[in-house]
Amino acid sequence: MPVGTYICATEPLSEDVTGALMKDHIAACDINFVLDYFRCSGDHRMLFGGRVSYSGVAPFNLEKAMRGRMVDIFPQLSDAKIDYAWGGNVAITMNRAPHFGRLKPNVYFAQGFSGHGIAATGMAGTLMAECVATTAERFAIFDKIPHMPFPGGRLFKTPALVLAMSYYRVRDIL
Repeated sequence: MPVGTYICATEPLSEDVTGALMKDHIAACDINFVLDYFRCSGDHRMLFGGRVSYSGVAPFNLEKAMRGRMVDIFPQLSDAKIDYAWGGNVAITMNRAPHFGRLKPNVYFAQGFSGHGIAATGMAGTLMAECVATTAERFAIFDKIPHMPFPGGRLFKTPALVLAMSYYRVRDIL
């Protein structure tokens, strides 16, 4: 299913601020079901993502929505200006595991990274390269993960997803 995800970038911050926010400029995400992700860029901006939309409708005021969530997590950024805010779709799977497989013996696919594409796409590429060069042993582990379609058919799968994810978003807060 396509899911909207959004990100903002602050103005450049001082090295002291970014160093205090995220040690060694690591990339991180929280453990919520509806997750947020963040890192400091090489030019010392906070890149903050999340605010997922399961309905296909982007937040009315994206910059304000992103700022509000970012400041909830990093209150020390309450005075930081947002220079950029944007979004796009990612693909999620029903079980949130990436979907790897083969269409033909020599045609591979990897999709549905469910918001973890930065880490998982590199791994997918490595595993597909192994298939071509030597062995499919590690790729086959992911190929065996069962994937089901979202319930509700064409008409009701998006409303069903919105309802279910609203439950999980509330559960994350509690």
